[in-house]
Amino acid sequence: MVPVGKLLASVPFHKNFRRNFLFTLFALAFVALLQIHYNGSPLRLRPAKPKPYHIATIEDDDEPRTMVTSSTFHPVAFPTSEGKKNKSLEELCASFPRHLLATIQPVLKTGFTDDPERMQSQMESCSACFQPSDLLIFSDLDDTYEGHEVIDVLAALPKSYHDYEQFKPYFEQKRLRDSGAASRNPAALKAIDGWKLDKFKFLPQVEMAWQMRPNRDFYVFYETDTYVFWDPLLRFLNTLDPDTPLYMGSASPGRQDEFGRDTLFANGGPGYVLSRATVKRLLHRRASPTGFYLDPPFAEKHHGLMHDLECCGDSALGFAIWQSGIQMSALYPMFAQHALQNLPYDAMRWCSPLLTMHKPNFDDMRAVFQWEFTTRSNDYAMRHRDLWGFQKPGKESRRDNWRNDGRGSRRVEGEDVAIATQEECEAHCQSLPECLMWTWRGHDRADCLVSEGIVRVGEAAAPETTADGQANYTAGWLTERVDEWRSTHECNDTLWLSHSFGRMF
Repeated sequence: MVPVGKLLASVPFHKNFRRNFLFTLFALAFVALLQIHYNGSPLRLRPAKPKPYHIATIEDDDEPRTMVTSSTFHPVAFPTSEGKKNKSLEELCASFPRHLLATIQPVLKTGFTDDPERMQSQMESCSACFQPSDLLIFSDLDDTYEGHEVIDVLAALPKSYHDYEQFKPYFEQKRLRDSGAASRNPAALKAIDGWKLDKFKFLPQVEMAWQMRPNRDFYVFYETDTYVFWDPLLRFLNTLDPDTPLYMGSASPGRQDEFGRDTLFANGGPGYVLSRATVKRLLHRRASPTGFYLDPPFAEKHHGLMHDLECCGDSALGFAIWQSGIQMSALYPMFAQHALQNLPYDAMRWCSPLLTMHKPNFDDMRAVFQWEFTTRSNDYAMRHRDLWGFQKPGKESRRDNWRNDGRGSRRVEGEDVAIATQEECEAHCQSLPECLMWTWRGHDRADCLVSEGIVRVGEAAAPETTADGQANYTAGWLTERVDEWRSTHECNDTLWLSHSFGRMF
């Protein structure tokens, strides 16, 4: 290689020529250094198959934590005599710590074709205390609700979404609304499958939440059939660092990634929480040295996840978060996928806080909200044990056209056990030391389902016709055992459950 000095000496001496030559030489060297800085080696090509991205692994941890927390509500609670009967929503909400909404952003998702009662019960319960400036409401068409702006989060999606068959109802829905046909012919609007559109909201709502309320500590995403217990949730978030990448909720099994690893996603029904660090990482776009973005926006970047074979937007969002290198924090049952009537009470849950529930009925949402304001304590976050006082499961011994079986129940079967009547089913439950309740499925098929160490209220179950023939249901509780179980389970501490795959719903 010819030394630069000799090379310059061989160039005819001309001041401008030499200056231009040196400028070009230094410019080329600068570009090479930039290439090394950004890519690790000059002119390195991206590998055909990406290397496995680093996942900040969260260890499975079944050990609960005890943490000192205090309520930010003021007053923390109203006396029973002043609460449920005499206080209006406005009076109750005067105690809500709205100053925390400068750092915590609630984001409510709905749909234009949703049952209006869902939104009404939501806004008369756990979202009642939010002013229009506090709450972001995202939907699949723009609208207003009692002074709150409802924002069409699908309007700004790129054209890459428009080709999906499941996205086409969006345009039909918009046409019906804009032409007035939706109000003249409600049946036409009812024919729109809003569930198909729902999945497309998950990615853009993360972008829009940041654009409209940037740099919040935490973003709480929930739906109109989610009940949020704000006092324990705010206590919990106050113990966490928002600049740590966190993605928290109730886990469901997700897809496998390209390296064969199983993933989880936070089920949208009970709600989920993203920390500031997570949202910033998701929305980050690399830029060239000259400032041009090299990456598309978040929703456009991941539009391929929203294909017609993908059922659910929460699953797609969870996979996009996984691809960013963030593992989900699985916090079931604090984020509960149960409706109130099917909420299980057992030793594991008993002293743990309840942060959210999914699909309580409309009246229950309003009733629980009123009840919270007479029950809240500064000394501890509201726990499953406390909610027992609202529900009082096991107060009756038997209920027809009802079933209390579910997660944790088992069907009695085997040659040594022959159960032909509900009385025999109850007797079998009594023969099991830990059995607290039973469900009898009678008529054409005899099934006895028992629950050991677990209690729930259950739900109505009318007689039905199944593949096995006619079926009717009766539920029962061993009331003395239930009372004894409750009295022997005390809560000296509030147990905040840690991340665990074993508690996945």
